[in-house]
Amino acid sequence: MKNLISYMLAAAFISLAAPVVHSEGVKGVEVIPLFSSDKATGSMVTIQPGAVMPSVARPGARAGYVVRGGLLERKYEDGKTRSVSLKTGQTLYLDKPEDQAAYSITNKGSNAVKVYIVNIK
Repeated sequence: MKNLISYMLAAAFISLAAPVVHSEGVKGVEVIPLFSSDKATGSMVTIQPGAVMPSVARPGARAGYVVRGGLLERKYEDGKTRSVSLKTGQTLYLDKPEDQAAYSITNKGSNAVKVYIVNIK
């Protein structure tokens, strides 16, 4: 467990110091890959106010740490919406069917939301 925490902190530090930034090509959304292994991938995701991440299915379990909280809205393909309030320092474990379904994410708040996400393979 200590090794995993050390690795995650080192990956976060390296990614913040790295000059290369990966973007999904969506205005107001920034995705910075932090690590990739045969068991998981990690990314820092930043969503600016008003920005919309496109609807995609997110299969598998994900864990997250909220670096900067805010108010997000999920919009599912069937038209249903769900508000999600994230608090800075909150941890997430997303493994329910509604977490894995296809949905878009809109930042409804006035601040950028920043979440460190680990996708478990």
